[in-house]
Amino acid sequence: MKSILNARLVELKVGLYRFNPAIWSTVTTVCIIYFMVSMGLWQLDRAEYKDNLLNKIGERKGLQPVSLAELPHNDEDRLFMPVRVSGMFDTEHQFLYDNRILDGRAGYHVYTPLRLQTGEAILVNRGWVPQGKTRQDLPEIPASLATVEFSGLMDRVPSKGFVLSGQLHNEITWPMVLQYVDTEELGRMLGYPLMSMVIWMDKSSKDIFQHELPVLLLDSAKNKGYAFQWFAMALTILILYIVLNTKKAANNYDGKR
Repeated sequence: MKSILNARLVELKVGLYRFNPAIWSTVTTVCIIYFMVSMGLWQLDRAEYKDNLLNKIGERKGLQPVSLAELPHNDEDRLFMPVRVSGMFDTEHQFLYDNRILDGRAGYHVYTPLRLQTGEAILVNRGWVPQGKTRQDLPEIPASLATVEFSGLMDRVPSKGFVLSGQLHNEITWPMVLQYVDTEELGRMLGYPLMSMVIWMDKSSKDIFQHELPVLLLDSAKNKGYAFQWFAMALTILILYIVLNTKKAANNYDGKR
């Protein structure tokens, strides 16, 4: 087996130089280049996906609000779609999403469950409120007791990220401070299921706090930069492969005139 791998794949002579690579170096180089090119193409696909999604979201924001029943079924197709909802806030069970920074100030995003007239329930992001002087000094978060109707934008729940065991929501007090938002977990606490997405309340709504519209961070330029790096590395490996396997041909001059 070793002798096969050390065997020469091909011998090409170009002028004074000879290209004569071994099988093992050729197989290794092909595998590495294939991986790098694949990663580069994947990054280009991600960049194209982000560009297309940003274009779609820009178009969606200009649409007229529709009811939840008129939205597409897929969560991705619902992202940043304007909706109009009607229901009653569950004022006894409200959530403060912790560590939200606005203009350099620490605070919370207020999430209030909305019991819809259809029988469903969804979390509503009602904006940002500042943190109190201490962690125990929670802000007042009043909400309408009557039926409300307002517009907003559909969004995914915040990314859960890395959660320490000390950040789990074991102590249930109201309003409840959250380190992450998990609609299934919160639904079990509330005793009724929540929809998998949330609504960012429109700034014209009377129950809004300080409005902070979500920003979708989709930087396709970064993916394109990564793709260039992968392709550049693949080209570098190819050049090294050619250089290391190219030698100057032996001089056949025997000294005779």
